[in-house]
Amino acid sequence: MLLNYIRLLSSKHVPRWVVLGLDLFICLLSFLFSYVVIFNLQLSEFHVENLVYPLILVLSFRLQGFLLTRSYSGIIKYTSSQDAVRIFLALASSSFGIYVVNQVYFYFTDTVFLHTAVIVMDFLITLAAMTSVRLGLKLLSREIASARMSSRWNIVIYGAGQTGVIAKRSLEGDVNMNHKVVAFIDENKKLDGKTVEGVPIFSFKDKLDTIVKKYKPNELIIAIPSLPSYKKKKIIEIGLKNGLNIKNVPPVESWINGELSFRQIKNVNIEDLLGREPISLDLGRITESLRGKVVMITGAAGSIGSEIAKQCLGFAPKMLVLVDQAETPLYQLEYSLNKKDILNLVVGDVTNKVRMRKIFKAFNPDYVFHAAAYKHVPMMEDNPYEAMCVNVYGTKILADLAVEYGVEKFVFVSTDKAVNPTNIMGASKRVAEIYVQALNERIHLSNDNHCKFITTRFGNVLGSNGSVIPRFKEQIENGGPVTVTHKEITRYFMTIPEACQLVLEAGSMGNGGEIYIFDMGESVKIIDLAKKMIRLSGFEVGKDIEIIYTGLRPGEKLKEELLSDMENTIGTHHPKIMIAKVRNNDYDEVNELIERLCDDSNPVTNRLIVATMKQLVPEYISNNSVYEELDDKIGRITGTN
Repeated sequence: MLLNYIRLLSSKHVPRWVVLGLDLFICLLSFLFSYVVIFNLQLSEFHVENLVYPLILVLSFRLQGFLLTRSYSGIIKYTSSQDAVRIFLALASSSFGIYVVNQVYFYFTDTVFLHTAVIVMDFLITLAAMTSVRLGLKLLSREIASARMSSRWNIVIYGAGQTGVIAKRSLEGDVNMNHKVVAFIDENKKLDGKTVEGVPIFSFKDKLDTIVKKYKPNELIIAIPSLPSYKKKKIIEIGLKNGLNIKNVPPVESWINGELSFRQIKNVNIEDLLGREPISLDLGRITESLRGKVVMITGAAGSIGSEIAKQCLGFAPKMLVLVDQAETPLYQLEYSLNKKDILNLVVGDVTNKVRMRKIFKAFNPDYVFHAAAYKHVPMMEDNPYEAMCVNVYGTKILADLAVEYGVEKFVFVSTDKAVNPTNIMGASKRVAEIYVQALNERIHLSNDNHCKFITTRFGNVLGSNGSVIPRFKEQIENGGPVTVTHKEITRYFMTIPEACQLVLEAGSMGNGGEIYIFDMGESVKIIDLAKKMIRLSGFEVGKDIEIIYTGLRPGEKLKEELLSDMENTIGTHHPKIMIAKVRNNDYDEVNELIERLCDDSNPVTNRLIVATMKQLVPEYISNNSVYEELDDKIGRITGTN
């Protein structure tokens, strides 16, 4: 019976008049208690008629105060500090009204209607009683709800500061979710051994596995938005090792109406495990390079191109010319950038020389960031002509036009797959690198104010179109299995913003002819990546989600490289950017081979394209490909497909 009454009072469906009646009943008891205590009356000498008028006065004013502040309208199981404030205002205003009436009565009758001490004591007792009853009912309701649930979800919060406390209140504020914060972890050693709202705090020096053993948490929530990346990575790794579900409190600016909802506390991203510390950019140099300039970006609707466009806007260019053959993504990019006054969107194919010439003539760009490319290794292995046409000939068209129209700098976005390539995609990008370097050397000898050609080379970017991360996410959402080509395969990873920041930095520092390579950190085993993504999604590897091996795809190699065996590097002023020293190539020879392959009047076969690539890139050795047989026959291909 009592439990049913408590559930009724804490329910969001309870009538307001019931809460109001309870409040008035508390006021009645509080007044009687205060009157008895102040006058030290004996129950045997107590006369009801002496309290009738004072009691009517008190209850009348209390009722008016409750009605004015609507203190009875709050849902008891969601009682908060705002409800306490409303109760205080209702009681304070009504007590003041009672005091005024009492003084007026004394002024006219010279008789005390109600002693001031009773008014003060009644106010204090009523305030304490009403807030205590609400909080007590809230806690009882939560315990009852918890008892009805099959299990409780224990949580450890990393960060005992304001954000951590807000996260705790948000999690425990919904009785429909059986959450209980069992411990805080904080780096501040002074907080070690203390408590926050009854929850113990452990310093960072304590091992998480000790806390796990003692409190048996199910989940770890990181509640320090400014936590350095390397520390966050370490915490996530330890949490995953202990089988915890890892979540993250979003930045304050993303809270809804300035308040945190437990629904906003999301699983951490795989980027948090692979990301590094923010890159320190020479903003002055980049701004000086791009301010007031016309910047053209090819492949602008892609992952890299769109991020370059976004970052360029921060350096006050005169105009952004965004070129891509994909109409819908280009439209979506325009909408997301929301800078129509300086944007010019152009639908065009980089292999269409006539179209590209018109674009250069119309906009006369100062900077060109060339990110358009075919990049899917297995698909290009089956389509060598398209790889050559887009990745090589498209780059040649743009580079030649950049010289013709006096572009200041041409930044070519390459890939680590161009190093010791084992596939057509990587080889085509290496051929394009060779061409722009040879062209830069040729015009450098004939013109002091020539276009400066700069190549940037980096590995996989997290979340880019077609990368392994989105594929794994989709497979996990579909219940698995997660497919990995080989248990030993590794890759370098960067975030898209990080890669594009380095592209801009390299572009601003380049003097022409350089191939800049980026510090990619340590390579990551794809199988480890898959396991971590499964755990971060709240599943158990092998039990909830299976991992299967599908074998290396055509052209794929186990480990990517940033430098070939014949290359080495020299440093720059930026610790994450180095310059690769590569062999020089003769422009006329390279140009002739490319023109011959891309001349539609000449019959060109797939074998001839691949053989020519191997001639231009001697280190190109096919792997798991039908073109492996050509590696011993360079120079003897007749063109028969």
